[in-house]
Amino acid sequence: MKKLFLTLTALSAFLVFSASCKKSADDVVAPTYTVPTTYNFTNVDFSESTTRLGMVTEMSNFMKNATTGVLDGQKLKDMFTNSNSPFTTAAYNSSGLQLKDQCFSLLQTDVNRYIDSLTKASQSKLPASRGVAGVGASSANAASKFALTATGVNYAQVFNKSIMGGLICYQIVNNYLDAGISNSVDNSSVITGKGTAMEHNWDLAFGYWGVPIDFPTNKTGAKLWGSYTTQVDSGFHANKIFMDAFLKGRAAISNKDDKTKLELATIIMQAFERVTGAAALQEVKEVKESLSDNMQRNSRLSECYGFVYSLKYNPKRKITDAQIDAILALFPKNFYDLTLTDVNNIRDAIAKQYDFDSVKDIL
Repeated sequence: MKKLFLTLTALSAFLVFSASCKKSADDVVAPTYTVPTTYNFTNVDFSESTTRLGMVTEMSNFMKNATTGVLDGQKLKDMFTNSNSPFTTAAYNSSGLQLKDQCFSLLQTDVNRYIDSLTKASQSKLPASRGVAGVGASSANAASKFALTATGVNYAQVFNKSIMGGLICYQIVNNYLDAGISNSVDNSSVITGKGTAMEHNWDLAFGYWGVPIDFPTNKTGAKLWGSYTTQVDSGFHANKIFMDAFLKGRAAISNKDDKTKLELATIIMQAFERVTGAAALQEVKEVKESLSDNMQRNSRLSECYGFVYSLKYNPKRKITDAQIDAILALFPKNFYDLTLTDVNNIRDAIAKQYDFDSVKDIL
């Protein structure tokens, strides 16, 4: 009897504790606050992200020299590590920032390989063709020239898309919206002009998106992901998804609304994987529009390949390495061998992976 009494007493105590906990949870009142319609908060500074986007743009522009002469590959490598004052914009050289140390580890080695392949194509004295690295012009527009490898790959475009995945997306999803807003990050001490450490991390993530603060009303100056979220917006309404989430998430952090902050960070991280798939489909559409133009088509196929490959750099992705490799295997080993069947197979595989089947031809 005594044992039964003790058991009932312990059970009663447990129920009281449980009820108390439930009541406490139910009584939590979500904070109320105003969410602005533009990214116009106090103490915001995402200049580090903007500077790095500018460095990427200078590297991309410098790679265009591969179509007019021998490319200076060493200068490109210096730009990647910000060594020997390589940038035209002097402020980049003295910024103390670089691209390489912010990239996913695999991309840090991949970039040098891309630069070497592009440089080799630029050194050829022969026009690009099947089995021959060199520079070739679009059959539709002779002014559009491309430096391609012997298998038709434009590594300038592979670099552009890879850096969007392995630098920008990687920093946003892995550092700023995951580790950068964890409970261990300070959200109390305000540094004038930069906010709290947690606010600053969120702001750096927004800055990496590459859009103006009043986007998408104003699209002037949108670059890289900021440009692509607009290009795919007709099929995947990425502009609103990202802007709403970045605005509400920043307001949530400033108002200590941790639950909402985490929900919105998840929305952004998941959307970045889907928008990568959408961007690959957008390139598929352009490949189909230039199917008979070897140079233009191969360059666009390189963009598509770069987006799919860049998924490997996203540590928060749901797609597996095996699934990525299965899609990459649908690309011909020699891009000059591409057929319409290949293109449709690539399109269908990406669309199935990201549930874009109903919009796969309009993205």
